[in-house]
Amino acid sequence: MKIIINFFINTFLFLFFTSFLFLIYAAAWIFIPLAVEEPIGKVIEIPYGYNSVQIRQLLEGEGIIRSHSYLFQPLTKLLKVDGRLQTGEYRLSSAQNLYQVIDQLVQGKVLQYRITIPEGFQAKQIARLLSDREIVNSEVFLSLIKENNQYQEGYLFPDTYEFPKNFGAENVLKAMQKNFAENIYHLINPEQEFPANLNFQQIIILASIIEKEAQGKDDKPKIASVFYNRLAVGMPLQSCATVQYLLDHPQQKLTEQDLAIESPFNTYLHSGLPPEPICNPGLDSILAAAFPAQEDYFYFVLGKEGKHIFSKTYQEHLNNKP
Repeated sequence: MKIIINFFINTFLFLFFTSFLFLIYAAAWIFIPLAVEEPIGKVIEIPYGYNSVQIRQLLEGEGIIRSHSYLFQPLTKLLKVDGRLQTGEYRLSSAQNLYQVIDQLVQGKVLQYRITIPEGFQAKQIARLLSDREIVNSEVFLSLIKENNQYQEGYLFPDTYEFPKNFGAENVLKAMQKNFAENIYHLINPEQEFPANLNFQQIIILASIIEKEAQGKDDKPKIASVFYNRLAVGMPLQSCATVQYLLDHPQQKLTEQDLAIESPFNTYLHSGLPPEPICNPGLDSILAAAFPAQEDYFYFVLGKEGKHIFSKTYQEHLNNKP
């Protein structure tokens, strides 16, 4: 009897310590970063709709998880995240342990692309830039601006953004307009009184013209004053930028035919502001439109040194032309 009892005790101890060692071994593979010689930073795209089995197979095939890949799904179930693995483009490493890989997929820490939207870009230019980087579908992006009053030309704030691949047009537009609000509304109250009794939408329209006309930050308040002085006396703004907006491709110099294009955007033919912004202005242009310089200028021309020359009379303006 004593022999039988000792046998069961020894067997139990053997199984206990074997299981204990296995758990330690498994835990090492799950939680301890691996020392590998392969380079890290491999970019892997997990397609939309992939389940945990397909994700495991993809990561195993790419060499991210290796001989212990069979622990991938038990761990996702143990952590109760089996259905929460997010698809997208990830930068993963074969040096990561299973827990780190799973946590990154659950958190959706996808690869971000740094993209700069220049001041003065039109919506169609922004759409093309984002489409080229596979961030949005350009047609969807432009259709949302055309059909949804929530998203408007002029309010897509120029800045440097970080977006993941296939982020989507609506998500990008929301991010850009949120950025607009965060940068503008603490400096300008849309309900405040503006020069010439303009409303906030008209301020953005004027700012878009200033953005296209100015060559530098310092000239913008003065250019704004010229346009306000013209508005005050009913004089056409005569902004070349508004005519350029009507052309398929910008021209080095506008022709008489260009200036004769019939459109409410043609400020050579129609007094007042165009009906909509002609681009998406930056902060300096919006501030210049809201808080113009107090000057008596009615004209400006770009001089030889790349700076605008301002004048009060038409004769001075002619004399200032290069």
